[in-house]
Amino acid sequence: MDEKATEDSVKELRLQVYALRSRVARMEVGVFRAVVAVGAVAMVLGYFLPFLTVTEEADESDDDSIGLLTAVFGLGDSGDGPFSEEATMAAIVVGVFALVILVALIALLRLFADKVSDRPVRFARVCGIVLLVVCGCGWLLVFALAAHFEGRVSAFSPATLSFTIGGAATLLTAALHPTDWRDTTR
Repeated sequence: MDEKATEDSVKELRLQVYALRSRVARMEVGVFRAVVAVGAVAMVLGYFLPFLTVTEEADESDDDSIGLLTAVFGLGDSGDGPFSEEATMAAIVVGVFALVILVALIALLRLFADKVSDRPVRFARVCGIVLLVVCGCGWLLVFALAAHFEGRVSAFSPATLSFTIGGAATLLTAALHPTDWRDTTR
C-alpha cells in the first residue's frame, strides 16, 4: 500500500507540474502579446500625435502643430529661400522615418499569430533596432528644427516619443519571445 500511495502522490505532483507549466506558458504568451499590443498602439498613435508642436512664443498666425505625414509635405514647402535644400532633405528624412515605422509596425503585428517562427522574431528585432536608430535621427531633426525656428517650435515631439516606445517594445518582444509557447497554446 505504501508503494501505491507513493505512486499516486508522484502522479499527482506530475499533474500539478504540467498544470503549472501550462499556466506559466499562458502567462508568457499573455505578456508577450501585451507588449506587442502596446508597441503597435504606440506606433499607430504616433502617426496621429504632433511631430512638431508650436510653442506659446509663436505668433497666433502660425499653424498649430503638424503631424508626421503632414511634415513630409510641409517641410519641403517651408524652405523657400536659402534653406530650400535643407527643407527638402528634412522632408526626405521624415518620409523615410514614416516608412521605417510602417515596416516595423507590420513586423510587430506579425508576432500576434499563434505559430510564430524565429524568422519573424529576428525580423522584428532588426526592425526594432532600425526604428530606434531612426528615432534618434528623428529626435535630432526635431532639436535642429526647434533651434532653427528659435523658440517657435518645441524641442519635444510626442510622435517621436511614441515611435521610440514602439521601437523599444519591438525589441522587447524579440527578447520575450517564448520558444516553446507554440506547443502549449491551442
